[in-house]
Amino acid sequence: MPAEQGKATHRPSVVIAEDFVILQEEIRRVLEPEFDVIAAVEDGRAALEAIAAQRPDVLLVDVSLPGLGGFMVAEKVRKSDPDIAILFVTAYADPNYVARGFEIGAKGWVLKGSISTELRTAIRTALDGGLYRSRLLG
Repeated sequence: MPAEQGKATHRPSVVIAEDFVILQEEIRRVLEPEFDVIAAVEDGRAALEAIAAQRPDVLLVDVSLPGLGGFMVAEKVRKSDPDIAILFVTAYADPNYVARGFEIGAKGWVLKGSISTELRTAIRTALDGGLYRSRLLG
């Protein structure tokens, strides 16, 4: 089916901030059919550098990162570039963590156990202006 007139064929760009390389690879594998992963970094400072250099559409960030934690990264990104859709991809299901993430301005909270089933939907929801909460949060 031809692309709609006036609709860009831009594939959204993503930066992954995750300290476990094997999870970076899994996230990349899940996203590549639909999104362009333009950087994958292992700590918070590198995430900020990649964002400044690459200007992605989406930041996927873990709560727990070496150097500069995910909440601090999200706060800095929100202040410097409010158009970037920030989604936490984490093992933390604590309601206080989830609430803090959304207070900072995150557009989504996806638990690592649901990356393969929820992550692409969460990103699309965020890019469309909505908020996404992992179904595993209950």
